Amino acid sequence: MLVNPATAGIEYIPVVALSFRKQWPGLDQSPYHLNASASLRVGNYDFYNPKMMINRSHFRNRERIGLGMGMYADQNGPQGNRGIVLAYAYHLPLDNSSVSMGLSGSMEQSLLDGTSWDPILPDDPLLSRLKETFYTFNANAGICYYGAEYIFGMAVNNLLPLRNKPDPSERVKQDFILHGAYVFRSRERISIEPSVNIRYLDYENIEYDIRAKMYIQHSHWICLSYRSYRALNLAAGIWVKGYYLAYDFEINLTPMVHYSAGTHGIHLGMNLGMRSY
Repeated sequence: MLVNPATAGIEYIPVVALSFRKQWPGLDQSPYHLNASASLRVGNYDFYNPKMMINRSHFRNRERIGLGMGMYADQNGPQGNRGIVLAYAYHLPLDNSSVSMGLSGSMEQSLLDGTSWDPILPDDPLLSRLKETFYTFNANAGICYYGAEYIFGMAVNNLLPLRNKPDPSERVKQDFILHGAYVFRSRERISIEPSVNIRYLDYENIEYDIRAKMYIQHSHWICLSYRSYRALNLAAGIWVKGYYLAYDFEINLTPMVHYSAGTHGIHLGMNLGMRSY
């Protein structure tokens, strides 16, 4: 949902997730990323609470509106970003599939703290006084076509070409994202889901992720990914009594591997509408 607002509410039932990712542990001031998100489909649906009692929605809008909210925090040495995203999506059912269109608004706080730098010449008066904060507001849009076994989507982030706060001589550039996945049900309790995510950033850089994900008993999974910045990622997730826990490990295939043991991620989630196994 943070990437494509059209996916808000795509699961029908309320979903809450929390992720923490630490890159290159062992290096001083190495980057980290934290995000939390929640989404639901507003409408005439029933879902089960943790006590297995049915909760009924008071809204009646044919289950077509999806709402979502996400918050994130990035830190990379002296530079940090904090943001919040509010998303709205409209889901239009077709014969055996659906199309959703979404919009989101974002607010981001960027911080630059020169006091945390370690210059060659200590007590640099310019760096010690360098502490700036910028606020940025923008909008994102996306569209998705999905069914029970597939999803394909496109999103454009930073729709508004506003002035770049750190560098007013430039305008904020758009990011374009394409993503897709398809589930092959090879056996009754095992499914394989290949997927791809392509990003065209700032009209300059193209990044992509290629993944192969295997579901076991429709809930536990193992995933192997290759990322265009030359990294391999192995992740695994398990579902336990209505909650899921996932861990991923990423190893860089560049000379960076000689300086760090890799990147670690922990992900927690709760699906409020799914029965416990």
